[in-house]
Amino acid sequence: MEFILSVDGGGTKLRALLFDDEFRILGQGMSGGVNINHTTPEESRANVVDCLGQVFSGKPKIHINRLYIVFVGPVKILYKELEKYATVGEIIRLGEAKAGLLAGAMKEEGILALSGTGSDIFYVRKESELGSVVGAWGPILGDQGSGTWIGQKALQAVVAAIEGWGEQTMLYDLIHREWKLKKSYDMIHIIHRSPAPFRVVASVTPLVGKAAYAGDKVALQILREAGLFMAIQADCLIRRENIPEEYRQIVCCGGAWKAHPSMFAAFCEKLQELYPGIQIYKPWFEHVMTGPVREMLRKQVPVEEAKKRLSILFPDYIIKW
Repeated sequence: MEFILSVDGGGTKLRALLFDDEFRILGQGMSGGVNINHTTPEESRANVVDCLGQVFSGKPKIHINRLYIVFVGPVKILYKELEKYATVGEIIRLGEAKAGLLAGAMKEEGILALSGTGSDIFYVRKESELGSVVGAWGPILGDQGSGTWIGQKALQAVVAAIEGWGEQTMLYDLIHREWKLKKSYDMIHIIHRSPAPFRVVASVTPLVGKAAYAGDKVALQILREAGLFMAIQADCLIRRENIPEEYRQIVCCGGAWKAHPSMFAAFCEKLQELYPGIQIYKPWFEHVMTGPVREMLRKQVPVEEAKKRLSILFPDYIIKW
């Protein structure tokens, strides 16, 4: 029997999935983010310890035959902590882009529109030197259309409404309840005294989605604008890299897309206006499913059959939005 560990760590969360070569789940873990652009090194380490502790709880030390890893953070911490629980054979490191295409649509080439805590548009090719990216500037210099960007726009809209020069929005009431505010200025302390302020800001994104579902005009405008920004960046990448039509297949992934359908709708509308017939996909599985997907493809299971089997075996990792 072989043991396989799949790990996905980014700005908001760290997930790990231990399974065997028959695709039986042996351990699962989830904790906070590990990207030190959004959290502290100490918190990143604590989240690694927490996640691996969940995966290997009550288990003797084992040998992991293959470790699939997507880790936007200090990966040496993961390797060091993993030594407490297992020895590791082969390590397969995958970037966010390749992992997103694999888990999202079982593709190894194409375009990935990632909107999570941060945002990027990736052009992925098997020949890595042909790949490229728009984005990856972080929350101060870029990340337009990301969860952090959405959260910041929402908070700024709330402040404008409080001051009396912005449109009224139910976002304030939602944030007030979620953050248990006693007064409006408490928002300053919650954000600026946090060791991970950008993650706090990004955490507002689901509330923006909730307001949008209730018909809040401000929330809907923010989400449509986020989708438009993602489309503008995708168009930039296609034009800049002169991407051939056969590779103009876009997979969207990341938690921000889940907030409300208006973001994806605006994204599709703009790109289909620019590139009639362009194929745009919602993702099938969470990023951490890169390991099981690669193992299925390694066994040369046809894509549609692999998708069906993985959906049955790993139902909790199916993305629905």
